[in-house]
Order: sequence, then C-alpha cells, then structure tokens
Amino acid sequence: MLRKIFLLVILCGLIPVGLVCSEEEKQLVHAKKVQVDANYDGQVDRIEHIGAGGKIERLELDNSGDGRMDEWIDYADGRPLKGEKDTNGDGKPDVWIEY
Repeated sequence: MLRKIFLLVILCGLIPVGLVCSEEEKQLVHAKKVQVDANYDGQVDRIEHIGAGGKIERLELDNSGDGRMDEWIDYADGRPLKGEKDTNGDGKPDVWIEY
C-alpha cells in the first residue's frame, strides 16, 4: 500500500505543469470537422462542421445509406437555421426547410 502511494507521488511530480490548459487555450482547441459512421457500414453517414466558437455550423447527413449526403442543415449560434433535403437521389436539394 505504501509502495503504491509512493509511486503515485512520484508520477504526479513528473507531470509537467504545462499540460494543464487555461480556459482561453481550451477555446482555441476544438474539432473542425467530425465524421461519423453511425450504422457501421464503413461509409460516413454524418459530417458535422464545427465553427471557431466550438458550436456546430453545418450538418450533412446520408439518410439513404448510399454513401452520398442527402440532407444539409445550417446552424447559427448552435441552433438550426435552415435545411435542405435531396429526396430523389440526384444530389441536388428538392426540399427546403426554415427553422
């Protein structure tokens, strides 16, 4: 038991102070694009575009499972603003949504 505590104290002492980020530094580091394979078929089904503030700016979805994005949603301040859908598979939006 004493050996584990001693090891923990040694390890904690070796951790550089620079690894702890300030809040300002945390705001600077974030993902810009997140790609998700929701149904595990090897193809991206969802792409999230993240803005400078860490909030989502655009969402692209493949609802049909054919590997092509067929729904697009634009966001403002993390809230949906407008959306478009391709319902006939030609790659062009034919349904427009305003939130």
